[in-house]
Amino acid sequence: MARRFKIVICRGPECGDRHGSAALHEVFQTALAAHGAQAHTEVVWQSCFGRCTQGPNVLVREILTAAPSLGSGFATAPGPRGSTALYNRVDAARVERIVSQHVCNGKIVREYIERPGIHPLEHLGSTAKDS
Repeated sequence: MARRFKIVICRGPECGDRHGSAALHEVFQTALAAHGAQAHTEVVWQSCFGRCTQGPNVLVREILTAAPSLGSGFATAPGPRGSTALYNRVDAARVERIVSQHVCNGKIVREYIERPGIHPLEHLGSTAKDS
């Protein structure tokens, strides 16, 4: 049985209007189809994650059949609780990697996750390669 995921894209005024998250829905659908993951992944919207300066923000959460536990952080390792991550500054290039690594292989892409409140000019991923 394939792992199931829910992808929640922020559509708040900062992410949606200023950072273009509206286009991410189609980009995720295309990437999911290319990887054969559409049947076990749901893509939905949320109004705001409260991390506006780091947007667009996208939550990827594994859907478990047992009682879920979200853990205490913004990313939890795969296991009995499943894997959950709130990705920041998501664009088309990041979508491909999120789908191929997290949704298809259960591996969180940690370099796409920032500490809360980081200033856009101090972006943690600016020195890491998005390969």
